[in-house]
Amino acid sequence: MRRCLPGDLFEAAGLLAASTDPCALITRLLDQADAAHRYAKRFGRAHPTWGNGSLMARALAETGPRHTPLHSARFLSALALVAGQLASRKRSAPLKHGTQAK
Repeated sequence: MRRCLPGDLFEAAGLLAASTDPCALITRLLDQADAAHRYAKRFGRAHPTWGNGSLMARALAETGPRHTPLHSARFLSALALVAGQLASRKRSAPLKHGTQAK
């Protein structure tokens, strides 16, 4: 998956906040964004359904409501879930040769 910027986090959190099963949704979004990034690197173009490999592109490709206020507890909980899942994946990623864990 491409590097996440604040917009990626906010777009995904807005989608999760409106979801009935945010844990399953964030897992699916992250897996598909990762697959879309690998597709884009291999074929030189965005995935036809999942976008360019960014979390924002993947979240924007998802249909459904996104009208949760940014200051609501539901949105903030969803934002924490996104950040936690990203941090968890970052910790479990294998190290490249010559790099150190951060």
